[in-house]
Amino acid sequence: MENNKNTLGMIILALAILGAGIAVSMGLQTLKADQRTVSVRGLSEREFSADLAIWPVIFNISGNELPVIRQDIVTKTEIIKQYLIDHKIKAEEITVKEPTITDIAANPYMEQKKYKYFAKVVLFVRSTDVAAVTSALRDSIDLMDSGIAITNDYEGQVQYLFTALNDVKPEMIAEATQNARKAAEQFAHDSGSQVGKIRKASQGLFSIEDAATGLPERKTVRVVTTVEYILTD
Repeated sequence: MENNKNTLGMIILALAILGAGIAVSMGLQTLKADQRTVSVRGLSEREFSADLAIWPVIFNISGNELPVIRQDIVTKTEIIKQYLIDHKIKAEEITVKEPTITDIAANPYMEQKKYKYFAKVVLFVRSTDVAAVTSALRDSIDLMDSGIAITNDYEGQVQYLFTALNDVKPEMIAEATQNARKAAEQFAHDSGSQVGKIRKASQGLFSIEDAATGLPERKTVRVVTTVEYILTD
């Protein structure tokens, strides 16, 4: 008899908890249904100058005698280093990479047999003086007077970077959020409502792109925030 009473009591308690849960759930659903919100996006977009330039200065040498090729590499490397320094690029911003030597005669897949050896030399420039690098790149045709042809294909292109993103993030996020609120206020005004508290918000990723085609020295930075506001009467 005692066991039956306990079982009955547990069933009644479970039903009571279930009923309370249903009531709370219905209350939340009613609240959510009655709650009006507006979701808006705010944009912040600014333009900055690139603050870092990376330039692989590449030149190639062909020949049949390794000692001659070696001397040619040393001579032309020094000419390029001096050229860069003359354009106000600091010596410590120039790194000379080890040359790559290919034995053409030993490679059965290479058709060109005029020269036995082929050498590729890279001087790696990494400078915060973007203007100096741009100037050196613009005048690089002058190196032809010394018998040096700089590679200008994709591998030898200059990369212009903007590295101060963390410095501008707070202001840009604040600006994007302010612009989102302005959009929400306009919507609320048009609908006869008032903008209340933020219900939820999310920040998009920052993007950094060239400001225009052919203008990699200038960067456009963008961020979009999405904010959902509660509307009140």
